[in-house]
Amino acid sequence: MDDRPDNRQDQRPDARPESPPSTAGPGPDPVLERLDRLSDLLMRRIDRLEERVRSLEQDNGEIINLLIAVKAGLEEASGDLIAQLEEVDDSAGADFASNDAEDGSEEGPLFEAPCGPTMLH
Repeated sequence: MDDRPDNRQDQRPDARPESPPSTAGPGPDPVLERLDRLSDLLMRRIDRLEERVRSLEQDNGEIINLLIAVKAGLEEASGDLIAQLEEVDDSAGADFASNDAEDGSEEGPLFEAPCGPTMLH
């Protein structure tokens, strides 16, 4: 056996240690009140940030949709321009052949390719 005195108190697993008596008096603890105010302030700021993020996501979605529409419009316009150029080339080739045979004059191309390096970046 153990010769030491038994200094144990009630050691039940569900027993909580007693908190020391409050010296603040009967009113609420000012530290806890401050923590509550800070917590409320933080939650309001988080809510505002989440709202701003949702707004930005919606704006970005609209911008992406507009860019997709612009890209589709540009692709369609470039296809139309290519078809028009092919028609002009075909008719110009036929006119050039008939004009060349009639008066011997030469016409240049409708569009000239730029010479030198281009600065498209």
